[in-house]
Amino acid sequence: MTLGAGQRVAARGWGSHRTIAAAVRAAAEGAVVTVTAGVYRESLLIDRAVTIVADGEVRIDAGTGPALLVRAGTVRVRGLALRGPTADGTAVAVTGGTLDLTDCDVSGGRLVVEGWGKAELTGGRLHGCTGPALAARGDATARLTGTVIEDVDGPGIEVAQSASVELASTVTTRVTGAAVAMLGGTATLVDCEIAEAGSGLSAGGTGPVTVRGGRLRDITGDGIRAGATAVLDLRDTALHRCGGNGIASDGQARVEAHGCQIRRCGAAGVFASAGSLVRLTGCEVRASDVSGLVVRESARLEADDCTVASSGGNGVFGCDTATFRLSGCTIEESGFTAVHLGDAALGELDRCTVRTTPEHGVRATDRAMLRLDGGAVEDAGMTAVHLDGQADATVRGVRIRRAGVGFDIRDTGHHPLVEGCVVAEIGRTGFQAGPLTSPTVRDCTFTHTGAAGIVLERASRAAVDSCTIGDAGGSGLVVCDDAVPVIRSVAVERCRGAGIHLAAGTAGRIEDCTVSGTDGVAVYVGERATPTLRTCRIRDVDRDVEVAPDARPVFQRCASTGVRLATLPTDPDGRAVPGGPEVPAGRGVPGGPDRGSGSGSGHDGAAADADPAERLADLLRQLGELVGLHRAKQDVGTMVQLMRMVRRRQEAGLLPPPLSRHLVFAGNPGTGKTTVARLYGQILAALGILATGHLVEADRGTLVGEYVGHTAPRTQAAFRRALGGVLFIDEAYALAPDGRGNDFGQEAISTLVKLMEDHRDEVVVIVAGYPDQMERFVRVNPGLESRFTRTLTFDDYSPAELVEIVAHQAAGHEYRLSGPTRDALAGYFRAADRGEGFGNGRFARRVFQEMTERHAQRIAELVSAGTTEVDTDQLSTLTPADLPQVEGGSEGFPPPG
Repeated sequence: MTLGAGQRVAARGWGSHRTIAAAVRAAAEGAVVTVTAGVYRESLLIDRAVTIVADGEVRIDAGTGPALLVRAGTVRVRGLALRGPTADGTAVAVTGGTLDLTDCDVSGGRLVVEGWGKAELTGGRLHGCTGPALAARGDATARLTGTVIEDVDGPGIEVAQSASVELASTVTTRVTGAAVAMLGGTATLVDCEIAEAGSGLSAGGTGPVTVRGGRLRDITGDGIRAGATAVLDLRDTALHRCGGNGIASDGQARVEAHGCQIRRCGAAGVFASAGSLVRLTGCEVRASDVSGLVVRESARLEADDCTVASSGGNGVFGCDTATFRLSGCTIEESGFTAVHLGDAALGELDRCTVRTTPEHGVRATDRAMLRLDGGAVEDAGMTAVHLDGQADATVRGVRIRRAGVGFDIRDTGHHPLVEGCVVAEIGRTGFQAGPLTSPTVRDCTFTHTGAAGIVLERASRAAVDSCTIGDAGGSGLVVCDDAVPVIRSVAVERCRGAGIHLAAGTAGRIEDCTVSGTDGVAVYVGERATPTLRTCRIRDVDRDVEVAPDARPVFQRCASTGVRLATLPTDPDGRAVPGGPEVPAGRGVPGGPDRGSGSGSGHDGAAADADPAERLADLLRQLGELVGLHRAKQDVGTMVQLMRMVRRRQEAGLLPPPLSRHLVFAGNPGTGKTTVARLYGQILAALGILATGHLVEADRGTLVGEYVGHTAPRTQAAFRRALGGVLFIDEAYALAPDGRGNDFGQEAISTLVKLMEDHRDEVVVIVAGYPDQMERFVRVNPGLESRFTRTLTFDDYSPAELVEIVAHQAAGHEYRLSGPTRDALAGYFRAADRGEGFGNGRFARRVFQEMTERHAQRIAELVSAGTTEVDTDQLSTLTPADLPQVEGGSEGFPPPG
């Protein structure tokens, strides 16, 4: 029966048909079937063109098959709800023809498009089923626009074989599997959103997958995964909060991402493995819990103009035989080393900026190959560029700033090249070449380093050419034991240590170099060293050359100007001249005079020639006249009696008792420790226990070096200066700071312990510092604990003793303290703040100095006033009015009246 324009369906009441199937059978080709509100329990099979439109809320509940099956024709459905028979069954199927769903709700089963079928969905929802919610197979085509896929147990969309899917402005959410699973076929996603899914987009087929715009967020696993031979093209897409990797690829997959944002991934931002290729352009990878970019196995990654920031692990990690190339990228704020290469990986960074990491900026290890060209490495807590294992590198034109060490080359059997780089503001060493390494450093600048500019360690065969080293906190260029470098056209200027330090056994050539403005000696040549220096120039330094006694350097056409103490060997005909001057007395090595060492005998020659008994009596008198120090004096007296007994036994031919002469002086600052140490050494000399009894003062800065292999020689040098006398180490606990077990101070301690054993009868070592710190210090090394068995305690001065110190100072400078002044001073010292940093005797001496300054001001005001004639008594008498204010208080002394 022909129905003209259309048919109407109503389950009850007015209508031509009670079922939709009946109306469709009766409808003409292309007719419209209008369905009134209600629930229709039937399964529709349609094989010709028809349009079904809902008039109100219309729901079709499937019977035994799908709610709707399209086999042919163009079928348009508007505003219907289609419910399948079971959640894991099929709600709507298209095996041929075209199905156009607009604003429809499909639930209780999936939408299947297969064979040559086509499905177009506009608006509406696919939900409440066991996935996939949409399955496209065979040669089918599906196009979704503005559709929502949600609440699916399994994948949201599954594409297989040669099917094709196009998604525009769709939302896929609350899906336990992959939002889009590509088992084959092709897919295009434009401005889509995927949220709260087990994984985002998973592609394992052969066809291309294109993603334009849109966002993936709150994904349990990987955001996008490509495997097998998949080809993915991603543009302007955001991936936020993925529990796994942002983008992961393996197999022979190819992934290209342009302008994408990848943020807050639980694993890597981008993970490429097993032969895949990933290309990133203008992408941003931030806040990955593990590493930003990971390339492993035989994968390749290329990145241009990208940013990798705030990675919990490495910014970029490459291993196995992987390859990566980064151009114009920024890698910053990494939790571990910013760029790490291991195994046999190849990494290239072109014009990249690497900054802000607590570890290395760039590290290559194992058999990796690193190439850096241009760009910068900044703010690396450890080393800016670190090589170890059998890694090799070529580094050109890189700017390095604010790092612990600029370059550190370790254990490599290759010949790394560093060329045209600028290294500045470095905490320790600018360039450090480890033992047996052979790097080439050319056309580089090293400036403002905390320690040395360049250090070439034991047996290194480095080549340094056309470099500038300036403003180093230590020595400029350090060549360590047995190294044989070739150094040409290097300028060293304004270094606080030596310009060029050549340690024991070094050889090699130094040509056309310039050293100027260094605080230490310009060139130091250590024991057994045999270097050749040609056409070198030294200017504007305190001393040009210092050569150890058994060193044999050769100088040819070298010259020095503006030098206070010139010892550089020269020959007017320019011939090679052997150099070997004796080290001047009192000079330590390296670097010229020891600043602030305090070395010296402490008494003049006439005193030394006095009768030993008289000399001893005089020294004991000086000790007894010291203010306070009752316990320390008593202990020294006991030690003197013991030493006398030892001396008498030796003179009688008896063996001396076991005795450790080394002492711990425990006391706060200014309690006379250095003064007593100096007297103690002279007392031992008067007893014949020590040869001279002179005192050599040292501290951590004297003993601990700037780089590996520097500490032991410094400690040995200080110890040698003290032979025959006393080595006094103030604040000795600084050699073993808390929590720094690998500190160079431990090397100084070990060296000291051995020297104390080797020279047990030639020197006395006194370690001094705060009482609680010294107890900890002697326990850090068993050798210390066995050698420092006696501690002398230096008590803080009482107020009365501090008054006596001021009185002694005043008498020495022809001032007088009146009785009221002494009383005021006692009150002043009682009120003074004795917290941390209180200086005891130093505090008393400072008070005396301030009193003399206030006294001078007071007398000047009297003279200016002209009211009183100033006499000698007034010029020499200090009154209570001359006292300064109390430290830590606000009241002056004495009170008015």
